[in-house]
Amino acid sequence: MPESNQASDLNAEPADRELLRQLEMETQAALARVYQLDDPTPLESIELESGCKLVLKREDLSKVHSYKWRGSFNKIASMHRQGFSGKLVAASAGNHAQGVAVVANRMKLPATIFMPRSTPHLKQESVKAFGGEFVDIRLFGDSFDEAASEAGRFAAESGGTMIPPYDDLQVIAGQSTIGEEIADCLAQPPTHVFLEVGGGGMAAGVASVIKRRFPGAKLIIVEAVDQNCMGVSMLNGKPTTIDVLDRFCDGTAVACPGDLPFRICRQLIDECVTVTNDQVCEAIQYLWQKKRIIVEPSAALGVAAAIQYALKPADRPATILSGSNVDFMMLPKIARRGQARRPETRYYAFEISEKPGAMAGLLDNFFANMNIIDFQYGKVSHHNAYPVIGIEVPHNEIELLEKFLIDPNVPPHHDVTGSPASDFRVIPFNMDIISLPFFAVIEFANRPGALRDFMRFASELSNVCYMNYTDTGQTEGQALMGFEFDNIGHQSEFLDWLQKTTKFQVVPTDVVRHFNPSDDSSTRWQTLRER
Repeated sequence: MPESNQASDLNAEPADRELLRQLEMETQAALARVYQLDDPTPLESIELESGCKLVLKREDLSKVHSYKWRGSFNKIASMHRQGFSGKLVAASAGNHAQGVAVVANRMKLPATIFMPRSTPHLKQESVKAFGGEFVDIRLFGDSFDEAASEAGRFAAESGGTMIPPYDDLQVIAGQSTIGEEIADCLAQPPTHVFLEVGGGGMAAGVASVIKRRFPGAKLIIVEAVDQNCMGVSMLNGKPTTIDVLDRFCDGTAVACPGDLPFRICRQLIDECVTVTNDQVCEAIQYLWQKKRIIVEPSAALGVAAAIQYALKPADRPATILSGSNVDFMMLPKIARRGQARRPETRYYAFEISEKPGAMAGLLDNFFANMNIIDFQYGKVSHHNAYPVIGIEVPHNEIELLEKFLIDPNVPPHHDVTGSPASDFRVIPFNMDIISLPFFAVIEFANRPGALRDFMRFASELSNVCYMNYTDTGQTEGQALMGFEFDNIGHQSEFLDWLQKTTKFQVVPTDVVRHFNPSDDSSTRWQTLRER
């Protein structure tokens, strides 16, 4: 179960009770406005391993692929009805910016939007597309809070009107319409509702509706580890700025919750939980496997919590898929981190003799029955070789592996799991000591033993001097490999064998020459691996 804490103060002050009454009134007004821009989003369900079905509110299917348009539109539409025709200013890590942009374009109002420099490119491009000529994007700072500070300064100097992303009653009321749609569509009352939290606007708005319409539902806010500003604030009894802010879940990367969301959540929320980034990635993978849904990391927080939570088959949990504005280049990283349920991967650096057949012998003699998913090696010495091998190990066999590695026949080695050099694939090699080099991307069947088979035959004619291989999960495996030869005759014989037996693509030597490290390659390798 994820880390959790109970809400610290559920005894509402009169002012806070009045705040809830005002929010209910504003929510009814929002219901009369927001559907001018977009339609309600659907509900779906996904079965969890606990046996219960998790209801998913598909805000990722909205016009801007996020719920944020609701609060932006409600706020600006209310201002417009009262005669506003000035300049809009907003700060956003992405989704709020898209909401403001689409509303600015619809109402023909100029908007200046400040976004952190780290904002995913997809979100920047989406803001431009939605806002067109009416939106000016300005990248500032490394975090939402820095961008928000600059936006506030700009608004004060230019006379623009700030459209807050969460700390505003009409913005919160716009997000509350999500709760109304959930309540209208559910066949039975929910037992648990998991609400992801950044600044707290959506969680506050939806919680206000769910608690009013389903008093027995347990309301749980979900934050990523090192983003738990609302949980910390609940414990402290006041909005609190956290010192460390992780930005992997960029849509909820806020260091301090809004004052109004905090006051509302303090009255309504039953529990606060945190989940890890790896659990978030696992949830994204789970959604893809079960429903072919891809969401951004922040949108998977509720699913991650529901997976980890001690739910029973009879429970009726619900959560919100708050957005799908994920940068395409993030997907490989998410996929790698979402393998929590796969066997554990261990990395070991070995020291063996630098001679033809030594690495093939290492694989045959010691790893014949193990699933090798990563292989990193570059020749740095005439005498010794230092390959790094990544092994996929079932959790119940880790102890057996550790006992096996104690065997005195196993070459000298040390565990480099988690080493930055291994994670970032720093593979030193020394081109100056390689004889008649040949580099190519080699293709082989992605099955246990295929790489060992190839290296066994290749070693009869060449010496492998470079290897960069990682398992991608595809049908065909690929490795960037380097080979060296005693003479031209052996090289020609090898190439003739390669053309007859293997798919490959030649990589010019000059292309890989820039990987060449400093002269003292073996020392540099050792330093990198031990850091």
